[in-house]
Amino acid sequence: MLEYWLWLTGRRGVGLRGLRALLEQFGTPEAVYCAAEQDYPQALRPEGRASLADKELAPARQILQQCYRKNIHVLTFQDAAYPNRLKNLDDAPLVLYYQGVFPDFDAEPVIAMVGTRKASAYGLLQAKRLGYELGRYGAIIVSGGAAGIDTMALRGAISSGTAPVAVFACGVDIDYPANNRSLFEDLRTHGCVISELPPGTPPLAEHFPPRNRILSGLALGSVVVEAPRKSGALITARHALEQGRDVFTLPGNLGNPTCEGNIQLLKEGAILISEGWDVLQEYTYLYPDLPLRQRPFGPMTLGPQETKDNLVVAETSSNPEKTDTKAVDKQENRAYIDVQEILPRVSADEAAVLRQLEGGKQPVDRMIDETQLPAGRVLSALTLLEVKGFVKRLPARYYELAKK
Repeated sequence: MLEYWLWLTGRRGVGLRGLRALLEQFGTPEAVYCAAEQDYPQALRPEGRASLADKELAPARQILQQCYRKNIHVLTFQDAAYPNRLKNLDDAPLVLYYQGVFPDFDAEPVIAMVGTRKASAYGLLQAKRLGYELGRYGAIIVSGGAAGIDTMALRGAISSGTAPVAVFACGVDIDYPANNRSLFEDLRTHGCVISELPPGTPPLAEHFPPRNRILSGLALGSVVVEAPRKSGALITARHALEQGRDVFTLPGNLGNPTCEGNIQLLKEGAILISEGWDVLQEYTYLYPDLPLRQRPFGPMTLGPQETKDNLVVAETSSNPEKTDTKAVDKQENRAYIDVQEILPRVSADEAAVLRQLEGGKQPVDRMIDETQLPAGRVLSALTLLEVKGFVKRLPARYYELAKK
C-alpha cells in the first residue's frame, strides 16, 4: 500500500491540491493508480495527465528500500497518527517521513520557534531560554534545525527534558547543516526529525519556503525570536497567519538590523512576549492543566560560549503559580485608565479599540466585529496600545484596559 502513496506523491504537474482532489475522488492512492486515463478530471494539465499515466512503481519501491535500510518511517495522510492541525491545510503533505518517536501533536501544545541564522548573541540566548521555558511546561517545540535561532531553540528544549521536533527541507537522512549533526542525532534518539521529502533529497533553496508551512501548520502558534526584514522566519509567520494560527515575537532592539522583522511583526499585530508563559497562557482554554504541568526550573545546560551571567533563566519568572498576593491585591484596587483622557493621544484605530474596551474585557474577535475594522488593523492597534501601557493582554485572546 505504501508504494502507491509514494507513487502518488511523485506525480508532477498535479500539485498538492490536485492530488488531494484525486484522493477524494478515488478514495485511495491505489485506486488513483488503477484508474484509466479517461477517469481523471478533464481539468488536469497535460503534464499532470502524462505523469498519472506513468504506472512505474520501481522508484517508489526504491524509496521504501531506502527507508527500511535507514530506519525511516513513513506516515500517510490517511493514517490515524497524522496530525489533524496539518491535515486541515489545503496544501498538507500527503506523506511524512520521520526518524525518532513521532509525537501526538494533537494532544499537546505545539509551538514553532523560528528566527535568523545570523542571530545576535542576545537572540541566541533568548531562543535557548524560551525553548527551555516552554519545554518545562511540556510544550513540544518545533523548529527547522538551521544554524542560529533554530539550533538554540531546539537545544533549550532538550535541556528542559522534553522531546523537540525538527522539520527538514531535505531528506531526514541528511544532516543539514553538517555542523548540527550531533543535535540531529540527539533528536533522532530523544525527539523526532520530519520531512515531506524522500530520503536522499538535497537541501535545495526551493525546498525551504514549502517546509515552513509544515512548521507553522503543526503548531498552535509560531514564535519569531529574532529576524531581519527579509528573513525566512517571516515566511513562517505569514504561513501561520494564513493558517489562522497565532504569531508571537520578542521586543527587538531598535536600530539592530537583525530585529527589524520583529518590529514589523509587532506593527502588524503579532503578540508581544517576554517569556515562555506569555505564549502558553493563550492556550489554557485548550489545556486547562498547563499551569500545573510545569516542572521545577533546574539549571539549563550551557554551551561552551555561554555563561550563566549572560543566559537569564529566572527560576520563578515563568511560573504563574508563584505570585505576590499583596501586589495583586494592590493592583486589583487600582482604577482603570481614563479612556477619554488619552483619546487625543492615539490613532483613530487605537481610539476605536479603546472605546470597545470601556465596557470591560473583550476577545479579539468581538472587537473586530464591533469596530468593523480589518483584523490586521485591530491586532496592530492592540499591540501598539499594549506597548504604550494602555491595554493589558489576558489569556485566551482577551484584552482589557490597563490600570492607573
